[in-house]
Order: sequence, then C-alpha cells, then structure tokens
Amino acid sequence: MITTDKHTPVVLEASGLALDTATGRPLLRGLNLSLTNEKVALIGRNGVGKSTLLAVLAGLDRPHGGAVVSRSDRLLVPQAIPVDPARVFEQLTACADLSDELAAVGLDPEEALRSAQGFSLGELRKLHLVAAKLRLPGLLLLDEPTEDLDDTGIAWLMAWLAERSGPSLVVSHNKPLLRTFEHFFVVQESGCRYFHGSFDALQRDLEDQSKEEQRRYLRNINVLHEREQHNARVCRRRQRKKNLGRIHETGRMPSRAMLNTKRSYAQVKQGRVARIRRERIGAVRDWAKAARRALSVNLPLVLGIPALPSSDGVPLIELRSVSATIDGRTLFADLDLTITRERLAIVGPNGSGKTTLLKVMLGQQDATTGASRPQRHRIGAIAQGATDWMSEHSLLTHLHSLSNETSPDALARLLITHKFPLALAERPLRSLSPGERTRAAVICLFQRSPPPELLVLDEPTYSLDFVGTAAVENALRVWPGGLVVVSHDGEFLRGLKMDRRLKLGD
Repeated sequence: MITTDKHTPVVLEASGLALDTATGRPLLRGLNLSLTNEKVALIGRNGVGKSTLLAVLAGLDRPHGGAVVSRSDRLLVPQAIPVDPARVFEQLTACADLSDELAAVGLDPEEALRSAQGFSLGELRKLHLVAAKLRLPGLLLLDEPTEDLDDTGIAWLMAWLAERSGPSLVVSHNKPLLRTFEHFFVVQESGCRYFHGSFDALQRDLEDQSKEEQRRYLRNINVLHEREQHNARVCRRRQRKKNLGRIHETGRMPSRAMLNTKRSYAQVKQGRVARIRRERIGAVRDWAKAARRALSVNLPLVLGIPALPSSDGVPLIELRSVSATIDGRTLFADLDLTITRERLAIVGPNGSGKTTLLKVMLGQQDATTGASRPQRHRIGAIAQGATDWMSEHSLLTHLHSLSNETSPDALARLLITHKFPLALAERPLRSLSPGERTRAAVICLFQRSPPPELLVLDEPTYSLDFVGTAAVENALRVWPGGLVVVSHDGEFLRGLKMDRRLKLGD
C-alpha cells in the first residue's frame, strides 16, 4: 500500500490485482496499492512484472484479477518506444514551450527534427518524454525513462521530475535517478511492499532481506533433505517387512482369499500414508524451488575465465578513413582506428552515431566512405537489448552446444557463478527481457569454443537490474580479451577500467 497522507485525495487505487505473463505464468497475486500525490519509484529484478504492472495501472492492459480505479488522467511512456515519431509530433504541435524543451533536452530544433528521416533510440525517447512533460498529465507513469538517454537527457529528466508537482510512478534501475526518490514500491516474487526512506537505506534493507531469505532457503532445503532421507528409510523398512511377511505367510499357508484381503488392506493403508508423505514433501520442495527462483544465491564459486591463444599481433578490427552519413548528416568522418586486445569505451550524446559505428566495425553496415576490416570469427558481439540473440532455443540449449560441461550440476554451477536465475535458463531467449537476454548472451560468449578474442557490446546494461548489472560488470572485468563497449553508464565504464575512450559528437 503506498500512502503517506490520509488527507490527500487518492488518484489511483488497485485492489486484489492478479497479473500473469502472456504465456500464463503467474507474476503477482492479491496486490493492493493506493497512490496519492507521491513521487514513487517502482523497483524489482528483471522479469518480476514491473512493466506489466505499469501497463495495467495505466489502463492499457487488463489484469487477470482485481480492479484498478483511477481518479485522474494517466500517461505512460513505455520502455519500448514506438519508432515512428509522427504521432509525437502531432502531440507537440500546439505546445508553446516546445523550442525551449527541445534545446534543454539536447535535441535539434523542431524544423530539423521534422525533416529528419531517422532517429536514434535516445532521440526518440527524448521526444516522447518532452511530449509527456508538455501534456501535463495528472498521473505520470514512466517505464525505464533513462534507457538510451545521454547525460544531457538524464539531467533534464531528473530536473523535470524534481519540479513536477503531480504524482509520478517511475520504473528504473538508474541509481542517480533513484537517489532522488524517498518513496519506493518493491516488487518481488515473495510479495510487494512499500518503503519510505533514502535509496541507500533501501539497498541496505534489500541486502538484509536477501540474507534472511538465503537463511530461510537453506533451512527449507535441509528440512527437505531430512524428509526425503526419512522417506527412503521408511520405504526400505516397509520392503523388508513385506518380504518377511511373505515368508511367514508361505509357512502358515493361509487361504488365498484371506491372503488377498490382507494384502489389499495393507496396500490401501500404505498408499494413503505414502500419498500424505508425498504431499508434505512436495509442499516443502515447491517452496524451496520458489525461494530459489527469487533468491540471489551467493556461493564461493570462481567465475571461469576463458583461455585465449597468444596474440598474433593482427588487428581484430581496423578502420581506415571511415565516414558515415545519414540523411545528409555526418555522424563521423575520416576515422582511423585499430583495435587489438584492448578496452575501448565509445561514448557520446544521443544521435552521435555510436551504434552505427559498431555496425560498421562489425561489417554489418557499409561505411559511407572508407573501409572496415573485422576478424569476424575472432569477435563476439551483443547488440543493444541482445536483439541479435532472439532465439527460440533456451540458454541451456545454447550451453549444451557450446560447453564441454553438459551435466545439469555443471551447468547449474556455471549459471550460479554468473548469478543467472536458474528458472530462466530453460525459457526461450526470445521470451526473456532485454536485460536477461543480454546476461544470457554474455554467458554464451564466455563458453564459446574457441573463445572470442574481442567482445563488442552495445549498451550492455540496457534494462538490467542491480544484480544483473553487477554480474555483467564482474564478468567483463575479468575478461582476458579485448573489449569495445558503448555505454552512457559512466559508473559501469569506470568499473571496467577501460584503456581508451572514443567520444563521438564533438
């Protein structure tokens, strides 16, 4: 329940909400929520149902149970921004402060935007956010609003939310943005709850809760193990009695009718006892599995580091006088770049051509002028949101084909070292969230044989929660090969200890 002032009118109320995924997997049950005039951050791990909940609260989707009552007009800016900006421009036509807002967020003037043929994801998100601000909605709902945004866009967003007087509900994993909140709604498989305080205090609270869940998980695993051992002992004792009884019966030679009656009674009684025992053990096992899915398991396992062959000195990517122009706008020109086993960060504002440069590097897009020479068989790549890893196969299927270790125990240990949720490993990569799919792709590249000598990653923290970002950062920090990373996350890049930094858009 989100309530801070009983005298403030409630603008949104949800009661008994039940939410499922498109495939019918339960997400939330019995959720009650009441929002007045607060600015609330909605947080939770990838795949827990935050975007689904936000769409239901915005009135765009229907819940599988319960009801949502809104007493104000609602506006949702979704995480998946529509590519066609025409509808946004229609909304912006009558806005008096449009020029000032476009300049403040780091976009070109309206005339230039209307004549442009293409936009980066960051520019599209900025357009939608500007439109949302100028429409002055009663209730603002934002789903990962910092995704794709450069530093200018994030600063503008934080200033807007700080000065906004109406209620807001924001889904985000961006730590600087979350530090501006004091009201939090935590979405978890074990139950949703409201937290009031600083973001740093919330992190400490979540860490304490995680430790308690881990202790509870281990206690239940131990109980399960003890019950299964007891069940095995009972079964062995029953079998011995059964064998001994047959010997005695043979000696007494009772009538066949009496013998069948005794056996029938014994089978019914033993079957009932066995069924009750199975139900009790099954309940404990189901809880253990649910706790395991919800738990970030921390075990003293060492992350496997791929063994790379000695470098032959041949550049893995070589650019010579490369230029790229889109719709008459030059993104970069006469760029010479040689990449070996080094760490290169590519940064710059939205629309400066970072993703285009990666595509040229990898040979996925022709340069306007100049040439790119990538050693493709020695390179592993992950696009933003791992859209190039959209597959009907699961992570386990991919790992079976990539790794020498194919036993369930070995694969489980591998996933735990990467802190990847075991429950997600059997699902098709296409069905995972962009953040979950990116983590799965990183694990696959680590297990590829022979391993790639250079990783090229476009916004690898896109849509990642705190646990996922830390797991990817830890993996890339120990990566022995070269690394090319496009990112707006300065804290993430500092953690990777990059050797060089290439800034576009200067």
